[in-house]
Amino acid sequence: MKRVGIVGAGISGLVLASFLKKSKKYEISIFEKNIVKSRNINGIQISPNAIKILKELNFDSFNKDKFCKIQSLSFYDCISNIKIATMNLDYLKKDYYVTLNRDSLVQFLINEFDLKNNITEKEAIKIYNRTISFKDQTKQNFDILVIADGIFSKLRYKKIHPIYSGYSAFRGTFSDSKNSNMIDLYMGNNFHLVKYPIDQNCNYSFTLVKKAQLNDQISDYNSEIKDFNTNYKSFLSNLDNNFSNNLKVKIWPIYKLNKIYYGHEKTFFIGDSSHGFIPSRAQGAAQAIEDAYILFNLIQKNKILADSLYQIRNTRIKKIISKSENNIIIFHQSFFIFRWIRNLFIRLICVSKFLTKLINSFIFNYDFKKGL
Repeated sequence: MKRVGIVGAGISGLVLASFLKKSKKYEISIFEKNIVKSRNINGIQISPNAIKILKELNFDSFNKDKFCKIQSLSFYDCISNIKIATMNLDYLKKDYYVTLNRDSLVQFLINEFDLKNNITEKEAIKIYNRTISFKDQTKQNFDILVIADGIFSKLRYKKIHPIYSGYSAFRGTFSDSKNSNMIDLYMGNNFHLVKYPIDQNCNYSFTLVKKAQLNDQISDYNSEIKDFNTNYKSFLSNLDNNFSNNLKVKIWPIYKLNKIYYGHEKTFFIGDSSHGFIPSRAQGAAQAIEDAYILFNLIQKNKILADSLYQIRNTRIKKIISKSENNIIIFHQSFFIFRWIRNLFIRLICVSKFLTKLINSFIFNYDFKKGL
């Protein structure tokens, strides 16, 4: 039985561990330096390309009160103070578009595949030849080593490192008096704001992404913003009062890696530790899930080399990153003529089911078997 060590108990690490555990062919050890006891609410979006994978991990049995199937996406121009159009997503019948609380997915995977006993609270400080050195001065060796500890991983080569994107995300949650099954996207001058439901209990998540200087005092993603309603009132002026009255907001400086890196020989990097980028169109979590699925299939086929994973994933990730960075430019337009052209294209796409399917097909219809 091959021994697989996984550093990081986030989405990519747990999805991989779930597939390995389900196969019953591997001895799995998961190491997480900071097992969070309190369960924070943190909304995530998962697109159909990732839902297709999660269904192989019994996602159909996921508590339906704890997620929302998105039926539409509405676009707003905050400068002109108009609703541009609504994109209908109800054609996504089989593999749908989902929003939920990140922790709900984490707990589902842990419980569904009995991973609790596979997770150890330990901090990895160094790796060498598939051996992990821990902060407590112990070491463990594995046949296959997978690093899934996020964009700030200290286990990569130093020449591959995160750089500040120039944008920060202000993320929060709130409760409303009614449920919804739609995403709202507000586009303004050097910012965009997304809000969406995360369950069937009237809980919502929102993310404001704007240009911002890096605050060196912020060392993690748990820094709460005080007086957000007052200081950022201009960004909330187009939203309803229920949204802005009861916000809890944290700031997330957005980093991206200077290079895509999937590891060396039988040591793999996946998820944000491999290709952290400015998230867009629900691809932050989705690409981590795709990584885990492709790596599992390579392990199953005994193609256990990081270069094999790189060859399959590199083109896909580069295109996703390019689209993500282009979206930021498109969303943040302030010049009238560029906004007019953008809004026209959005309207044309939204009124045509064919164009809606076409524009989404590149991301949603990914062929996972290609290259395996």
